[in-house]
Amino acid sequence: MNVIWKSIICSADSDHFILPKWKVWKIGLAKMESIDLNLLRTFVLLCQSNSLKRAGMKLGISESAISKQMTKLREQLGHPLFERTTEGLRPTHYSKSILPKIEQALSLMHSATSPVTFDPATYEGPITLAFFAYTLEFSGVSLFRELSKTFPKAQIELKTWTSDTEQKLEDGDITLGVHFLNEERSSNIFQKRIMPDQLVIAVSKSLGQLTWEEALQLPFIKIRSQGWNEERYRYLEMLRSSGIDPHISITVDNFSVARQILEQGDHACVLSDSWKDASLNTIEPPKELRIDLNLVSCMRLVDRQSPLNLAVHDVIKRVMLQSI
Repeated sequence: MNVIWKSIICSADSDHFILPKWKVWKIGLAKMESIDLNLLRTFVLLCQSNSLKRAGMKLGISESAISKQMTKLREQLGHPLFERTTEGLRPTHYSKSILPKIEQALSLMHSATSPVTFDPATYEGPITLAFFAYTLEFSGVSLFRELSKTFPKAQIELKTWTSDTEQKLEDGDITLGVHFLNEERSSNIFQKRIMPDQLVIAVSKSLGQLTWEEALQLPFIKIRSQGWNEERYRYLEMLRSSGIDPHISITVDNFSVARQILEQGDHACVLSDSWKDASLNTIEPPKELRIDLNLVSCMRLVDRQSPLNLAVHDVIKRVMLQSI
């Protein structure tokens, strides 16, 4: 848009307008910042109301303030814009000629700076989500059902969290990921809380309701989770720092395999409390050995206020809270 404004405003501080010394400013969009948009809005309102008093009442400022604004713009733009008549202020011929362009420019500026209305029902783009494997296994069907209901026209993809998920989040290739809060995650990734959780020991129901101390005597299954404990096993570190060193007999990265081993009745496993399974009993640790978790949605820092990301987060949060 190459609109050029050649002087715009003048003002009244007496019974008539005095043309100041000649001055013309050529203003293109590249120099738009040289004019206060509030002054242009006041000019438009004054053209419409033909009264300093009415314009001031609508803007919530005094007649004197209106007059000073118009004086400032008159000095900037070098043209008289109003004549005082017995019927009130009237825009000059020059003002009438530029008024439509100013109204159009202000309308465009308003549109450009107004938030875009987002309607999930009409969104037709991709939604790519990455979950750590156990969440996808436990809640994948419910998540897909609710996401499809909220975003009926979107192309939804549910993936397992892998070693390159964080990089894909940063690159914008994945819309949102779901995992536990991790203080070692990149600062370019924003982690938004979904719900609190905690770690518990799980054993087969065939063993009955064991105590914490009894469960610790069993061999343990270590479940490796990308994005959480592939490098360090936080709970094991904490137990060992407290003088407790459970025997790890097997490491797996698939919860289904871990569950099948647990059902045989001779192993224990540390799990998130939200992964409760009908075939398992869970045992809460003593207060001093608790590790509180937070399930979070992960997104690019620059997308943390994105209407799409916030809407997806809300759906995931609703599904996860219902699964407790």
